[in-house]
Amino acid sequence: MRDRRHPLLPRGARSGHRRPPQQRCGIPHEASAAAAGRRSREGTGRALPPRGDRALGVPPACRPGTAAVAAVVVGVAVALALRGYAHTAVASGPTGDEPPLLGPRVRAWYRGVLAPFEDQLVVWRVHPDLLTFAQLGVSILAGAAFWAGWIFVAGWLTILAGTLDILDGGVARRNGAAGRRGALVDSVVDRYSEFATFLGLGAFFRDDWVLLAVAVAAFASLMVSYTRARAEGLGVALSAGRAQRPERYVVLGFGAWLSGLVAHLACPVLGHPTHAVLGAAVVLLAALSAWTALARARLAARELQGGAG
Repeated sequence: MRDRRHPLLPRGARSGHRRPPQQRCGIPHEASAAAAGRRSREGTGRALPPRGDRALGVPPACRPGTAAVAAVVVGVAVALALRGYAHTAVASGPTGDEPPLLGPRVRAWYRGVLAPFEDQLVVWRVHPDLLTFAQLGVSILAGAAFWAGWIFVAGWLTILAGTLDILDGGVARRNGAAGRRGALVDSVVDRYSEFATFLGLGAFFRDDWVLLAVAVAAFASLMVSYTRARAEGLGVALSAGRAQRPERYVVLGFGAWLSGLVAHLACPVLGHPTHAVLGAAVVLLAALSAWTALARARLAARELQGGAG
């Protein structure tokens, strides 16, 4: 015979455990209510008091205290850098058309900062290709940091990638490994590195109008390098340009970490983090890169026309 309580069950099947009358009628069991109340009181007793920025009523996404400490550290580092820059002397800089934004004094100062590291890498016989591919790895991490919204970290990773880009060339020249093969590998890896960084940057601004500026900056940066490569293939030496690779690293890297600081310092006032500084840096990078690509094309065309005449 079928179970009378559940006529649809097969013969021999049981309807399962029966609930108490209180639960069937929708009345909570006294023991269950008491246990729930006890758990609620225990949970309330274990709650930790708010600390740090949350104790000040700042939204959880804001970290003005941490940003203030980081700003002090960065300020000290900048002051020391300016002191070293003031004691750096160079003969003269380029005076031709479209000189780079970072003059010879800045470049000489930074190479002086990197000189001890370069010396140690030469002593350790580190192959330049290792530094080149390390730059690619750091650029991928920078793109991932942009994607995840870790803007301050992404800025420093971008600066580190640019530093490795400088070191690999210096080590190659001192090790006697500089040549056409190394130049080819370096150029190819540089393009992949730029793509990885801009990919993460575009993912971060995917719902913002700044995404258009990211696309322009990525395309213009590639055109800066392509114009030089094409001109050199036609026999025209082309090294001029306002926004070369070091300038692009500086604009994006420093713009990112400055945006990370400003976002959290201004967060208590605005109520949420904002990365308007990073957006402005991307727009500036797009404009400078586009200008540099067009200027290089104009200079190369003038040289080719003069040679043909």
